[in-house]
Amino acid sequence: MKIFRLNFKPILFFLFYVCILILPTLGCFNLFDWDEINFAESSREMLVSSNFSQVMINFEPFHEKPPLFFWLQVLSMKIFGIGSFAARFPNALLCIILPVVIYDIGRRLKNATFGWIWSIIFISGFLPNLYFRTGIIDPIFNLFIFLSIYFFYKYFNSLKLNNILFSGLFSGLAILTKGPVGLLIVLITVLIYFVLLRKNISLKHILSFIIIVVLVSSPWYLLELINKGPWFIVEFIQYQLELFSKPVAGHSQPLYYHFLVVLIGCFPFSFYGLKNSFRDSGFGIDFEKMMRILLWVVLILFTIVTTKIAHYSSMAYLPLSFLASIELFKIYNGKKFNSFLKYSLIIVGSFIGLILMSALFVIINHKDLILTIVKDSNTQYLLQNQMQWLGWEWLIPVLIIVGSLFSCLFLNSRLIPSLILYSIAMGLNFSLLCKFVVPNIENVIQGSAVSFYEDISSEKKYLTTVGFKSYAHYFYSKIDLLDSKDSLYNAKKKILKTNFNSLSLNELSSEDKTRFNNYVLSWYINGNIDRPVYFATKKNKINSQLEAAKNLIVIKDFGGFKFYKRELK
Repeated sequence: MKIFRLNFKPILFFLFYVCILILPTLGCFNLFDWDEINFAESSREMLVSSNFSQVMINFEPFHEKPPLFFWLQVLSMKIFGIGSFAARFPNALLCIILPVVIYDIGRRLKNATFGWIWSIIFISGFLPNLYFRTGIIDPIFNLFIFLSIYFFYKYFNSLKLNNILFSGLFSGLAILTKGPVGLLIVLITVLIYFVLLRKNISLKHILSFIIIVVLVSSPWYLLELINKGPWFIVEFIQYQLELFSKPVAGHSQPLYYHFLVVLIGCFPFSFYGLKNSFRDSGFGIDFEKMMRILLWVVLILFTIVTTKIAHYSSMAYLPLSFLASIELFKIYNGKKFNSFLKYSLIIVGSFIGLILMSALFVIINHKDLILTIVKDSNTQYLLQNQMQWLGWEWLIPVLIIVGSLFSCLFLNSRLIPSLILYSIAMGLNFSLLCKFVVPNIENVIQGSAVSFYEDISSEKKYLTTVGFKSYAHYFYSKIDLLDSKDSLYNAKKKILKTNFNSLSLNELSSEDKTRFNNYVLSWYINGNIDRPVYFATKKNKINSQLEAAKNLIVIKDFGGFKFYKRELK
């Protein structure tokens, strides 16, 4: 049985889109702390250690994420080499796969025109387009969740076993990508749909769904359980619970946070889909109800979750784009384009473009003005980093204004060409920003630190950050795998045994791990080292222990960071 029927027109269009508007700028700037570098470093460590079954950071077990996305990055790094391009390539490739998939689903649900509308409007959204240019897990995670829900919908309308098996397959892959929250979203959405529409269901088929989910997702978890004992499962579950119960890493936001992120981040299709998010459009397809349920499940679930990060609600983009496509399809078939909606899109698009243009104009031409307005010491330190401007970069967001204007003016008469025009304008806007603007912004935020790490990457050394959390020093300094010949390896074992009566970090609580790291820092400063030791700290978080140490020298002090070195004697 064919899951999807290949149609080469959308494949060629999105292949062209990715090759022209995404791939050329994918590696123009370094990976960003935390998530991008975190994931890329785990993939790099898999390659360095040849241990592909375990997710690690600093070559120590990393319990927060399952391995599927890292396997994709490893494959990419095998082809392109370790770097920002390879880390982001899987999501760039997804910009071909996902739109083609939703085109085909739209074609099956209605017709090819609806499929084109849905796929094009999806890549026109700010955040969906941006995420295809990143190295984060969520785009592929969302695809698996969406496909699981789609095949469950097909099952409800056919009661065919193959559909429930495919739904289980994709739920299992979602769990293997980011954890059980993928299955949770599927089950809540499907259960609400089942209760509201009183659909028929077979208990044998549900059992088949559960068996497939377990068969796909459990082998890796069982392997971890066998190799390392129950600590990994305990730590993993505890981390998931912490996301719900408290703002992990300080990611606390107001209750309306995700609603605002989706409304602005999914412009323009959030505006088209807004009305259909609250009531039935009369489109005549039950899948609309499933998508509306999914939208609200995601928004409410991640509003409840105490840890609020923008991409947590990114699963909402797919159902919202579907609801928007219904409105656009009606316009295609003769419905008058609502004047209020038209002018709202033009005004908001122009406003966003003007805000971006103004911000860039000030950054490029009046950096001193920022220094006088912003009194935060860390920001002032960061702005010491040099930015190389050509002078016209502030004009790039005019593409958003022009795209909004022309697409709205010609939407009634030439809808699909108007959508294509806007999607290209949006893609070109991001490409130019990635080429000429983002490298300067990245350099300001972390440039001095990354360049320092790269400078010492070929050395045999120890390196640690003090007073702030980062993954950049692991990735860009190419931290190596230690063994029993290395002093740090043996020092850590001794600290564990002497101070914690333990043989493994896995046995320590979060509080004990903090104490352990303090012991290791003291060893870096005063212990019997066999390599030079480097310390990175932020200038607004100077560590008194480093300042007081007589055997450390400051070797660099610039751009918001301060670096110390302990020489090997």
